[in-house]
Amino acid sequence: MNLSELFQIWVNNPKEGSGRSNLDNTDECWKKVLQNIRNWENSEDKKENEFAKYLLYTGEIRRVHLNLDKVNYNNHYVSWTSAEKLEDLYWFDSSCAHTIITAEATKDNPGISVKGFIEAMKLDIKNFELNSPAIRAEQEVIFPLQEKSILSIERIKLK
Repeated sequence: MNLSELFQIWVNNPKEGSGRSNLDNTDECWKKVLQNIRNWENSEDKKENEFAKYLLYTGEIRRVHLNLDKVNYNNHYVSWTSAEKLEDLYWFDSSCAHTIITAEATKDNPGISVKGFIEAMKLDIKNFELNSPAIRAEQEVIFPLQEKSILSIERIKLK
């Protein structure tokens, strides 16, 4: 499976239900992508360097759950958001209680930016699309759910 197919399958997974069923498999894929990014960062090929910069994400990210009672730190790669406002998430319902998990992706433990991948692909394929504008607003980052990266967990109800 090539990188574009991997991202396509990932972003088109439905948000409802119990989540993805093949996380062990996708974990291996994302670990390989991170290895490739590290290689591209250190490559003498400027195009590979640039591609790595687009894909690599560091900074604060959040994972939003509806009525989550207990966080399962399973270390699987899952979807996070780098969106500033939760209202930018097309599926976010401000009338419901949510659990917000905030984590930090670092240089030593980075995330993979879906938005960055799209921007990098558009350098070569002007009309490249991976998802809808509503989904793009999510600013998805692929990052493992691991206790060591968590900054805070809070339950909120906005309205």
